[in-house]
Amino acid sequence: MLKVSKTDSIPEKKPISQSFFQKLKKRRIIEILAAFIGGGWLILEFVHWILIDHYHLPEKLLDIVLVSLLGILLSTLIWRWFRGEDKKRRLKPEFFLLPCVILATLFLDIFFFTRVEKKEGEEQAERKWKNSVAVLPFANISGEEEQEYFCDGVTEELINALSHIRDLKVVARTSAFSFKGKEQDIREIGRKLDVETVLEGSVRKSGNNLRITAQLVNVVDGYHLWSERYDRQLTDIFAIQDEIALAIANRLKLEFLEEEKSQVVKRHTQSREAHDLYLRGRFFWNKRTPEGMQKALEYFHQALAIDPAYALSYSGIADCYSQFGWYDLLPPHEAYPKARAAAKKALETDDTLPEAWTSLALINDDYDWSFEEAERNFRKAIKLNPNYPAAHHWYSMFLAKQGRQEQAIVEIQKALEIDPFSLLLNNAVGGTYYSGRQYDLSIEAYKKTLELDKNYAPAHIFLTLSCAEKGLYDEAIASAQKGIELTGGNYPLAIAFLGYAYAKAGRKEEARQTLEKLLQINKTMYCSPSLLAVIYGELGDLDQSFLWTEKAYMEHDHWLTYLKVTPVADSFRSDPRFASLLKKIGMD
Repeated sequence: MLKVSKTDSIPEKKPISQSFFQKLKKRRIIEILAAFIGGGWLILEFVHWILIDHYHLPEKLLDIVLVSLLGILLSTLIWRWFRGEDKKRRLKPEFFLLPCVILATLFLDIFFFTRVEKKEGEEQAERKWKNSVAVLPFANISGEEEQEYFCDGVTEELINALSHIRDLKVVARTSAFSFKGKEQDIREIGRKLDVETVLEGSVRKSGNNLRITAQLVNVVDGYHLWSERYDRQLTDIFAIQDEIALAIANRLKLEFLEEEKSQVVKRHTQSREAHDLYLRGRFFWNKRTPEGMQKALEYFHQALAIDPAYALSYSGIADCYSQFGWYDLLPPHEAYPKARAAAKKALETDDTLPEAWTSLALINDDYDWSFEEAERNFRKAIKLNPNYPAAHHWYSMFLAKQGRQEQAIVEIQKALEIDPFSLLLNNAVGGTYYSGRQYDLSIEAYKKTLELDKNYAPAHIFLTLSCAEKGLYDEAIASAQKGIELTGGNYPLAIAFLGYAYAKAGRKEEARQTLEKLLQINKTMYCSPSLLAVIYGELGDLDQSFLWTEKAYMEHDHWLTYLKVTPVADSFRSDPRFASLLKKIGMD
């Protein structure tokens, strides 16, 4: 019988975890992992700070590099595991190939990525140039000034109809109407608006008789591509607009989807009277004055009295009230709920209206503080009509407030491409750069706006903030004072920005006097609590500042949502109460 000696011992089994750890160590996997973490972090920082921030490459490059690094890491770890342990602790030649493989892969990623981006950009630019049109205001040859609204309405509805064709770049109303009443060569107009074709025409309306002429002109040589004259009854106005829009699409050899065609020829009402009242409403809305918007409201309501299912009139009402709220012409609790009710009514009747989705998104953002819903609705509006500049404009402001600066710049530039001469949009470019603390670019944009119209009050008012942050205090104060003068001397927003500029410049007594004036104004008209808060904050009175932000929270003041990123809140942003405030409104 075989005996086992006491000296013979059975090998002791190591725990599985210890054995696995030793294998990792022997195969040098832990060293590789540590090297990848350190080296990968450096590479990602380089891509983020140099290629994206400095050279302005798109942010998705960072995702591509990250995925590439993870793929290389996984491949390397698998290779080392099956390769086995190194018998000798020395670096083998293939180990030096690893950094070269990583760098080569990354450079190939960047090279192909930038080539694809460039190609896509060139294709997009070429497509937009090949299919582009500006609809100039149709001339009123009726001899009656009172018919001006009708001619403008015909033009605007043609712009709206054509803008639903995705492959057609259509210049927006504001820029097209900047040439109204001006004698300029068509080729020069085409160059300024960056389009290949221009549609121009005239309207003669006499009683129930209507004559409309239209001609599509090639701006390169000034030759007519198409022209037509329509002698019809006023009741045929919808059919005439459809015929003109489809004729342009055919002449430009555009192919569009069936749903796009249905939008081009869509009739929102069968009532000529309701349509006429709606056109009058839009005529006054486009004046963008408090008096004009009030007059527009009256006409939209009159149109609904004739046709209660006229969705565009509900959308017009939503536009009026949302702007009353945004410009502080009404308290938020009066303006935004009425705007929301009108927008929802419009969408119940017709859920394909980009105007109504945009108004609803603006209310979701500024008043409801339902930010995810706001973004969904902005995107829905843009999908329905990529040529609708207001959707890009307000979506840009939403993105800026969320701190998504690069995306905000892209959206406002899209809006400006569609409507290059819009004072509102040129001014918004300045605001977007200001939110991103790019003060030189912001000042440049505001001054460009003032070159278009030296008396455009919002540009003077908002220029105040960018100059103040740059330390140009005299210029900031002068801009605010000019804005106050142009708005009648009692507009709270302009006065508040003057108070902030005084406080920023160290002129505390004048800042306090401005605060007193605002408190007096607040007794008779709405004054944003958020604006008072930033002045108190700059004066160092943080208790008063947070007292007013709490009031802004209770009132759902829309300026409160700007405080997350705007430089005017820097004076109290580090206070713990600020983080608590952001959490309450869902922006933490």
